[in-house]
Amino acid sequence: MSRRSVVVRLVLVAALVAVAVVVQIRVGLPSQADLRSLLDGVGPVAVPVFIALYVGISLLPAGPTALVTIAGGAVLGLPVALPAVLVAAVLGASVSFLVARRLGGDVVRRVGSDRVRRLDDSVRAHGFGTVLMARLVPLLPFSTLNYAFGLTSVTARSYVLATAVGIVPGTTLYVTVGAYGTRPGSWPFVIAVVGLVVLSGVGLLRSRRSASP
Repeated sequence: MSRRSVVVRLVLVAALVAVAVVVQIRVGLPSQADLRSLLDGVGPVAVPVFIALYVGISLLPAGPTALVTIAGGAVLGLPVALPAVLVAAVLGASVSFLVARRLGGDVVRRVGSDRVRRLDDSVRAHGFGTVLMARLVPLLPFSTLNYAFGLTSVTARSYVLATAVGIVPGTTLYVTVGAYGTRPGSWPFVIAVVGLVVLSGVGLLRSRRSASP
Protein backbone atom coordinates (compact mmCIF):
# COMPACT_ATOMS: atom_id res chain seq x y z
CA MET A 1 0.00 0.00 0.00
CA SER A 2 1.45 3.38 -1.02
CA ARG A 3 1.76 6.32 1.34
CA ARG A 4 -0.89 8.16 -0.65
CA SER A 5 -3.28 5.24 -0.25
CA VAL A 6 -2.69 5.19 3.50
CA VAL A 7 -3.43 8.91 3.76
CA VAL A 8 -6.60 8.53 1.70
CA ARG A 9 -7.85 5.73 3.93
CA LEU A 10 -7.10 7.70 7.09
CA VAL A 11 -9.00 10.68 5.69
CA LEU A 12 -11.95 8.44 4.80
CA VAL A 13 -12.07 6.96 8.30
CA ALA A 14 -11.89 10.43 9.87
CA ALA A 15 -14.61 11.70 7.54
CA LEU A 16 -16.84 8.74 8.38
CA VAL A 17 -16.52 9.37 12.10
CA ALA A 18 -17.12 13.11 11.66
CA VAL A 19 -20.27 12.57 9.61
CA ALA A 20 -21.62 10.05 12.12
CA VAL A 21 -21.03 12.44 15.02
CA VAL A 22 -22.72 15.31 13.18
CA VAL A 23 -25.72 13.12 12.37
CA GLN A 24 -25.98 12.00 15.98
CA ILE A 25 -25.87 15.59 17.25
CA ARG A 26 -28.13 17.20 14.64
CA VAL A 27 -30.71 14.47 14.18
CA GLY A 28 -30.73 13.16 17.72
CA LEU A 29 -31.76 9.72 18.90
CA PRO A 30 -35.25 8.45 19.70
CA SER A 31 -36.34 8.47 23.32
CA GLN A 32 -38.25 5.58 24.85
CA ALA A 33 -41.52 7.45 24.21
CA ASP A 34 -40.52 8.12 20.59
CA LEU A 35 -39.59 4.48 20.12
CA ARG A 36 -42.88 3.27 21.56
CA SER A 37 -44.83 5.68 19.36
CA LEU A 38 -42.90 4.61 16.27
CA LEU A 39 -43.32 0.89 16.87
CA ASP A 40 -46.99 1.24 17.75
CA GLY A 41 -47.50 3.09 14.49
CA VAL A 42 -45.98 0.43 12.23
CA GLY A 43 -47.95 -2.45 13.69
CA PRO A 44 -46.94 -5.96 12.55
CA VAL A 45 -43.52 -4.87 11.25
CA ALA A 46 -42.54 -3.36 14.59
CA VAL A 47 -39.76 -5.88 15.22
CA PRO A 48 -38.05 -5.46 11.80
CA VAL A 49 -38.29 -1.68 12.20
CA PHE A 50 -36.72 -1.92 15.66
CA ILE A 51 -33.92 -4.09 14.31
CA ALA A 52 -33.22 -1.66 11.46
CA LEU A 53 -33.23 1.28 13.87
CA TYR A 54 -30.91 -0.54 16.27
CA VAL A 55 -28.47 -1.42 13.48
CA GLY A 56 -28.43 2.21 12.36
CA ILE A 57 -27.71 3.50 15.85
CA SER A 58 -24.99 0.89 16.39
CA LEU A 59 -23.18 2.26 13.32
CA LEU A 60 -22.66 5.57 15.12
CA PRO A 61 -19.18 5.54 16.73
CA ALA A 62 -20.69 6.55 20.06
CA GLY A 63 -24.15 5.10 19.58
CA PRO A 64 -25.92 4.50 22.94
CA THR A 65 -26.83 0.90 22.20
CA ALA A 66 -27.22 0.05 25.88
CA LEU A 67 -29.98 2.64 26.25
CA VAL A 68 -31.70 1.42 23.08
CA THR A 69 -31.49 -2.14 24.41
CA ILE A 70 -33.16 -1.11 27.66
CA ALA A 71 -35.81 0.83 25.73
CA GLY A 72 -36.41 -2.20 23.53
CA GLY A 73 -37.07 -4.32 26.60
CA ALA A 74 -39.53 -1.75 27.90
CA VAL A 75 -41.39 -1.41 24.60
CA LEU A 76 -41.31 -4.95 23.21
CA GLY A 77 -41.04 -7.02 26.36
CA LEU A 78 -38.40 -9.58 27.29
CA PRO A 79 -39.42 -12.51 25.01
CA VAL A 80 -39.55 -10.36 21.86
CA ALA A 81 -36.87 -7.77 22.60
CA LEU A 82 -34.11 -10.21 23.53
CA PRO A 83 -33.83 -12.07 20.18
CA ALA A 84 -34.48 -8.82 18.28
CA VAL A 85 -31.63 -7.03 20.05
CA LEU A 86 -29.25 -9.98 19.66
CA VAL A 87 -29.88 -10.15 15.92
CA ALA A 88 -29.62 -6.38 15.49
CA ALA A 89 -26.46 -6.11 17.58
CA VAL A 90 -24.64 -8.82 15.64
CA LEU A 91 -25.71 -7.28 12.33
CA GLY A 92 -24.62 -3.80 13.38
CA ALA A 93 -21.35 -5.06 14.81
CA SER A 94 -20.59 -6.96 11.60
CA VAL A 95 -21.29 -3.98 9.34
CA SER A 96 -19.16 -1.62 11.47
CA PHE A 97 -16.35 -4.16 11.55
CA LEU A 98 -16.38 -4.61 7.79
CA VAL A 99 -16.42 -0.86 7.16
CA ALA A 100 -13.42 -0.33 9.43
CA ARG A 101 -11.63 -3.35 7.96
CA ARG A 102 -12.25 -2.11 4.41
CA LEU A 103 -11.12 1.45 5.03
CA GLY A 104 -8.30 1.04 7.49
CA GLY A 105 -7.50 -2.59 8.13
CA ASP A 106 -3.96 -2.40 6.75
CA VAL A 107 -3.21 1.10 7.97
CA VAL A 108 -2.60 0.16 11.61
CA ARG A 109 0.04 -2.40 10.76
CA ARG A 110 1.80 -0.10 8.31
CA VAL A 111 1.89 3.14 10.26
CA GLY A 112 1.74 1.83 13.84
CA SER A 113 4.68 1.38 16.19
CA ASP A 114 6.30 -1.96 16.95
CA ARG A 115 4.25 -2.14 20.14
CA VAL A 116 1.03 -1.62 18.21
CA ARG A 117 1.99 -4.33 15.75
CA ARG A 118 2.85 -6.74 18.56
CA LEU A 119 -0.51 -6.04 20.15
CA ASP A 120 -2.20 -6.63 16.82
CA ASP A 121 -0.36 -9.94 16.44
CA SER A 122 -1.62 -10.96 19.88
CA VAL A 123 -5.19 -10.06 18.95
CA ARG A 124 -4.91 -12.10 15.77
CA ALA A 125 -3.52 -15.11 17.63
CA HIS A 126 -6.17 -14.97 20.36
CA GLY A 127 -8.92 -13.27 18.40
CA PHE A 128 -11.94 -15.17 19.65
CA GLY A 129 -10.95 -14.91 23.32
CA THR A 130 -10.02 -11.24 23.05
CA VAL A 131 -13.32 -10.25 21.44
CA LEU A 132 -15.30 -12.50 23.78
CA MET A 133 -13.74 -10.93 26.86
CA ALA A 134 -14.47 -7.44 25.56
CA ARG A 135 -18.09 -8.31 24.82
CA LEU A 136 -18.63 -9.75 28.29
CA VAL A 137 -18.03 -6.34 29.88
CA PRO A 138 -21.29 -4.37 29.53
CA LEU A 139 -19.63 -1.04 30.34
CA LEU A 140 -17.28 -1.13 27.36
CA PRO A 141 -18.58 0.97 24.41
CA PHE A 142 -20.17 -1.49 22.00
CA SER A 143 -20.17 0.70 18.89
CA THR A 144 -16.63 1.97 19.39
CA LEU A 145 -15.28 -1.56 19.82
CA ASN A 146 -16.94 -2.62 16.56
CA TYR A 147 -14.79 -0.20 14.60
CA ALA A 148 -11.72 -0.76 16.75
CA PHE A 149 -11.72 -4.52 16.13
CA GLY A 150 -12.11 -3.86 12.41
CA LEU A 151 -8.71 -2.16 12.49
CA THR A 152 -7.05 -5.23 13.99
CA SER A 153 -6.11 -8.52 12.35
CA VAL A 154 -8.74 -10.62 14.11
CA THR A 155 -10.54 -12.79 11.58
CA ALA A 156 -14.11 -11.89 10.68
CA ARG A 157 -15.29 -15.34 11.69
CA SER A 158 -13.76 -15.16 15.17
CA TYR A 159 -15.08 -11.64 15.60
CA VAL A 160 -18.67 -12.45 14.65
CA LEU A 161 -18.81 -15.69 16.64
CA ALA A 162 -17.28 -14.14 19.76
CA THR A 163 -19.61 -11.16 19.48
CA ALA A 164 -22.70 -13.37 19.09
CA VAL A 165 -21.74 -15.39 22.17
CA GLY A 166 -20.27 -12.63 24.29
CA ILE A 167 -23.18 -10.19 24.11
CA VAL A 168 -25.77 -12.70 25.33
CA PRO A 169 -25.30 -12.20 29.11
CA GLY A 170 -25.14 -8.40 29.04
CA THR A 171 -27.96 -8.08 26.51
CA THR A 172 -30.19 -10.37 28.56
CA LEU A 173 -29.58 -8.28 31.66
CA TYR A 174 -30.13 -4.93 29.89
CA VAL A 175 -33.36 -6.12 28.25
CA THR A 176 -34.57 -7.44 31.61
CA VAL A 177 -33.90 -4.05 33.21
CA GLY A 178 -36.03 -2.42 30.52
CA ALA A 179 -38.80 -5.00 30.65
CA TYR A 180 -39.17 -4.73 34.44
CA GLY A 181 -38.21 -1.08 34.79
CA THR A 182 -41.69 -0.14 35.95
CA ARG A 183 -41.28 -2.59 38.83
CA PRO A 184 -37.84 -1.76 40.26
CA GLY A 185 -38.57 -3.83 43.35
CA SER A 186 -39.27 -7.01 41.38
CA TRP A 187 -36.84 -9.92 41.52
CA PRO A 188 -36.05 -9.94 37.77
CA PHE A 189 -35.12 -6.24 37.90
CA VAL A 190 -32.97 -6.60 41.01
CA ILE A 191 -31.23 -9.70 39.68
CA ALA A 192 -30.55 -7.97 36.35
CA VAL A 193 -29.02 -4.89 37.99
CA VAL A 194 -26.86 -6.99 40.31
CA GLY A 195 -25.86 -9.16 37.35
CA LEU A 196 -24.74 -6.11 35.35
CA VAL A 197 -22.61 -4.90 38.25
CA VAL A 198 -21.04 -8.31 38.80
CA LEU A 199 -20.46 -8.95 35.10
CA SER A 200 -18.84 -5.55 34.64
CA GLY A 201 -16.63 -5.98 37.69
CA VAL A 202 -15.46 -9.47 36.78
CA GLY A 203 -14.84 -8.48 33.17
CA LEU A 204 -12.84 -5.38 34.04
CA LEU A 205 -10.81 -7.29 36.64
CA ARG A 206 -10.04 -10.03 34.11
CA SER A 207 -9.07 -7.46 31.49
CA ARG A 208 -6.73 -5.71 33.92
CA ARG A 209 -5.04 -8.99 34.82
CA SER A 210 -4.64 -9.88 31.14
CA ALA A 211 -3.05 -6.49 30.47
CA SER A 212 -0.60 -6.83 33.36
CA PRO A 213 2.93 -8.01 32.46
